Amino acid sequence: MKRLLAAGSLAGLAAGAASALFAATAGRGPIRDAIALEDSLSHATSGAHHEDLFTRGTQEIGGAVGLIVFGLALGVIFAVVLGAVGPRLAASTPLAASVRLGCVGFVAVVVVPFLKYPANPPAVGDPSTVNERTMLYFAVLALSILLAWAVWRFHRAVRLPPAAQTWATAVLYAAGLAVIFLALPASPDTVEAPADLVWRFRLASLGALAVAWAVMALATGTLLSRAPARDSSDAQSPV
Repeated sequence: MKRLLAAGSLAGLAAGAASALFAATAGRGPIRDAIALEDSLSHATSGAHHEDLFTRGTQEIGGAVGLIVFGLALGVIFAVVLGAVGPRLAASTPLAASVRLGCVGFVAVVVVPFLKYPANPPAVGDPSTVNERTMLYFAVLALSILLAWAVWRFHRAVRLPPAAQTWATAVLYAAGLAVIFLALPASPDTVEAPADLVWRFRLASLGALAVAWAVMALATGTLLSRAPARDSSDAQSPV
């Protein structure tokens, strides 16, 4: 378990740093435009210009630190889950198991909630609906994870020819997604920001998360694959 947590922590830090680098380069334009829109709307509402408590540079540094901390926490959780389900993933190496879990986790934790309730710029949304939007997001997140777990258990339990088993699993997952998307209400807010800005911001947010998950899965699997070789060489070395 110590080796798992160490690998997950290092991989999480690398994932957070890579995500922050992506946000500072490819995602910098949409994020800055979104912040500028938020500032302009705030000034228009208040009727006066107020100096920001933190400068734009300080906000960007804070955002990068936040992504690194998020990556660390995500890496630890990922390592714990990998330790629990990794032996059941039918993977030949730790790297293969980590990549498989990373793909499933990215779809369940990021893609499905994004499709139902995509991220919006800070200026978009009624402040009075924050609690409702938060509850809806965590609802779709929990249901998506539960669906992925149930479909995985189904895939392991049924005994069908490989092609039929794959089709049955895919149909069950698609049906579960349809139920989730139809059961949950639409977002309570209307998007009034420019469509181009909204979609560039959403793609930047999704891209940052994709980079984080990819680096985390690859780094965790690589570290776990290399660890046994180091351990055996250390055991053979003279004291």
